[in-house]
Amino acid sequence: MITIKVALVTACGAKKENTPQPAGKLYKSSRIRHLYRRSKELGLPFYILSAKYGLVNADTVIEPYDKVMTPERAAELLPQVREVIKNFDLIIFYKGGARKEYRELIEKACKETGTRLISFGYGNMGDIRNLDKILEGALYGI
Repeated sequence: MITIKVALVTACGAKKENTPQPAGKLYKSSRIRHLYRRSKELGLPFYILSAKYGLVNADTVIEPYDKVMTPERAAELLPQVREVIKNFDLIIFYKGGARKEYRELIEKACKETGTRLISFGYGNMGDIRNLDKILEGALYGI
């Protein structure tokens, strides 16, 4: 049996709680909270691409912050994001609502590490319920 390492990733959100929290709970985004719950149900590692922290595991406690991803910040974060991504064979990136800088950063990091990337989703949580179908297709070639 072949085992592949898969991680679920999405971009951070603007609205946050006021106190340090695990990243998956810090953001008030229904998109992030839904993916955090689903990652737990599926047993998948879940990461959030943060303009401050880079690619952070959703269970890592982080401080609230106010920072937006810029092309310059994405370039600064690229080595850290590559370092995390290289531990996985497949990244499933929910891009719904993510700014271009987040999408380009994850694409570049995956390309540079040779990690397969599947991006899906569109604004207002469109397609978010298709995660299971996407995972099934990615893992079993369906």
